[in-house]
Amino acid sequence: MTANTVYVAFPASPELDSKTRAFAEAALANPKQSQQGLLDQIPNIFIDEVLKAFFQGPVDAAGMTGGAASVIHGLMSMVGKASRALAGKVLSKVSLDEQAMLARHFQGLTLEKDGVPYCGFPIDAELANEAMLMFQSFRDGTGDQKQMIRIMTALGDGAISNFFDTPLANIKVGFVTRGLVSAGRATIDKASHSMNAKLLPDLEADVQLRVLEHMEGMVQEF
Repeated sequence: MTANTVYVAFPASPELDSKTRAFAEAALANPKQSQQGLLDQIPNIFIDEVLKAFFQGPVDAAGMTGGAASVIHGLMSMVGKASRALAGKVLSKVSLDEQAMLARHFQGLTLEKDGVPYCGFPIDAELANEAMLMFQSFRDGTGDQKQMIRIMTALGDGAISNFFDTPLANIKVGFVTRGLVSAGRATIDKASHSMNAKLLPDLEADVQLRVLEHMEGMVQEF
């Protein structure tokens, strides 16, 4: 990681940060010893904090009430149920090789800035620059809705890829479970698309701007 790497990141609670670090450090320091007990402590709190950042965060930042807030809470519930079901099924018993892969991945998501723990994933410089210009254009009142949808969808896809796809992709599961993973992934993708491509463009301009500014605050260098 370099000083100018741009991430989409949210402040992690001390609990999430400590549990993630404890698992990763133990798994990599003792590669022939199962750390399943430590791994089992991560999924629920991790899912809670991701949902808070990407769904509840925009609601709170924009002071949303009524129909829009209800829709977002419904999407958040949908993603939460799918994620928890899959994490419980896929991460409940991993091999030592899979454990090491998860440990390395979690290390890559674990960040710190000015003494504050964060959880996040890197994005390429081009997307980061486009995103910052897009956020500014909406502040200036010249924002393009299609550009907003494209960039917000790309950021949402990055979250799904790093928080869902990568941790689960290399874990060996049976045919039935793999089908459940695919179905769960489709549910999460649908919820993200509904948030970024349907609900966000329909918000009133001032509410929409506050949502974008919330997301802008998550795009930062580490």
